[in-house]
Amino acid sequence: MASTYRRFVLLACSITLAAFVCFGCNCGREGLSHRDPCDLDPSLCKVDEPDAGEVIPPTCPTAGAVTGRVCATDQRTWVNGAAVSVDATDCHGKPVRVETVSEANGTFTLNGVPPGAWKVQATLGAFSQALSVNVATNATTAVPDNQLCVEQKDITIAVVTGEGDDIGSLLSQLNLDFTVIGGDKTHWASEGAAFFSNLSEMKKYDLIFIDCAAAKVSGNTIAFGPASATIRKNLADYVAQGGSLYSSDWALLFAVYAAPNAFSFYTVSGQNVADPLITSQLMGYAPQTVNASILDPQLAAFLNKPSVRITFPRQSGAQSLHWGLMKNVVGAQILASASQVITCTDTSCDNEGPRRNTVPLAVRVKVTEPGTRGGNVVYTSFHNGGQDGNDVAQILKYLILNL
Repeated sequence: MASTYRRFVLLACSITLAAFVCFGCNCGREGLSHRDPCDLDPSLCKVDEPDAGEVIPPTCPTAGAVTGRVCATDQRTWVNGAAVSVDATDCHGKPVRVETVSEANGTFTLNGVPPGAWKVQATLGAFSQALSVNVATNATTAVPDNQLCVEQKDITIAVVTGEGDDIGSLLSQLNLDFTVIGGDKTHWASEGAAFFSNLSEMKKYDLIFIDCAAAKVSGNTIAFGPASATIRKNLADYVAQGGSLYSSDWALLFAVYAAPNAFSFYTVSGQNVADPLITSQLMGYAPQTVNASILDPQLAAFLNKPSVRITFPRQSGAQSLHWGLMKNVVGAQILASASQVITCTDTSCDNEGPRRNTVPLAVRVKVTEPGTRGGNVVYTSFHNGGQDGNDVAQILKYLILNL
């Protein structure tokens, strides 16, 4: 039975010589001819009555809105691309989710939120925040600035140290807590190798950041050591099971084994990189500064610019000679790319060599299914050491927050 009164309108009528012959009618409609069957026989009109005891639901009050800005874990950096939502209940008791994405400078507007006391949730990468809001009928509730800042909460982070890089300094600037694991030449065998040899230990951390030149055992050799086979398998298993990993420059082997068959690099020998790696085989020349196009729209919005200049230094403490020059990354999202870079001609790399065009500089590979948490491998050919200006630091902060 119908829940509201309605009148039926038959769609086809034909005219005979004497009168209308209708297969239905509009009951009581003004202006109908006296020959309309309704006028002749009101019983032809059908009106559905409501079921006994049936209650017609009332119209819900006009919904309200929630506005505000999302900030990073440092409580001062506005972030775009954060998922913002309110889970509410309408006046009929039905669940309602209202969601949007924060715009440039962190701003967002949630329209159509039912009146009531709810929580507005913001999520950015692994980080999140929830805040109570009271939404009034046909009114806008404004969340005060610096109140909806995503937080680390129960997200665990490990940093594996290396040389010529310091991702930990950027994590500290973002007010993130992390555990330091020695990965430099002095500590790799006792700490780094032991950590990556134990998948259970690795899985204690949601995010693992690896500095350039982690696992460097000599001047130009990166080697996992006797536990290499186990480490390679654990890297792939860790990411496949939902962990996320970032590495830079000479820490490229960690990305290669975490996302099997995804990465390929230019080398002097023509063979792709493998453990052990002789870094003089890598073909990125230094010093040079390249113009990098930002291909990820959200990253470009965060930087508020479509391109940046990235330096590959050749100096003590930030050595980039023979940096990891990516050839191709299967299934990757290219975050930043250089239109042209200078390469090395041989293992000495004393002089500038040929130019390569359209070279990826920062990529993200999603190993797990789209929409699932974690399972990301992010690699950058550059690092935060030896840079001019703040652009690279901002890029890396964005990658940290969205890993």
